[in-house]
Amino acid sequence: MKIKLFMGLLLPILAFSYEIEFNKSFSKVVNPDLLSTNVNISVEKKDEVRVNSEIEKFNDFIKNNKEVIIKNGSFTLSPKYKYYDNKQEFIGYVGNLRYSVESKDAKELNSFMDELIAIKERIKSDDIKLNISNVSWKVSDELQNKSFDNLRFEAITWIENYANVLSSKLSKKCEVKKININEFNGGNIVYARSEMALSSMSKSVADVAPISSEQNITVNPNFILECR
Repeated sequence: MKIKLFMGLLLPILAFSYEIEFNKSFSKVVNPDLLSTNVNISVEKKDEVRVNSEIEKFNDFIKNNKEVIIKNGSFTLSPKYKYYDNKQEFIGYVGNLRYSVESKDAKELNSFMDELIAIKERIKSDDIKLNISNVSWKVSDELQNKSFDNLRFEAITWIENYANVLSSKLSKKCEVKKININEFNGGNIVYARSEMALSSMSKSVADVAPISSEQNITVNPNFILECR
């Protein structure tokens, strides 16, 4: 009878378990591998046929381009009015061609921008404006996804090893119960050149060697362990 009582008191102690929850960051430094810029071409003319004609000169070049990646292209055509004495007067149309340009090769991107500038200069019209935004380095989706995959694997491997060490030190069986992983690309963009409004610009202005800087890619997992 005494033995049964002793075993009954011991069972709740043996069944005791608890959870451990904490965060830990895993990071790696990568070199941005993709140059990016935005281009806007604006044309103002009295009729839409002339607007489309000028826009098409740039668009033909862009469509036949094999040097860079063109993304997020859009074209808008809007009427333009002049206001005076509480009246509006139709004076023509404004067409805007916008897109993003990406390349892993600085020479190819420069060559593409050189040709855009050359097209603008050949037209010789103040009604056509070419704007190229800041050129910057960024981490491509391919490199970013590969880095996140490596960091996730590192985090999972680390927590499994940590659970084994904890089990040994506590003389308990500690297992990973749950992992939540948050991802963060914390790199700073370094601009290769300042923003430019290209109404009349020398071809050599586009020939700028961009400067790249390292960026941190981080995962911040939340771990939950159960020890019993």
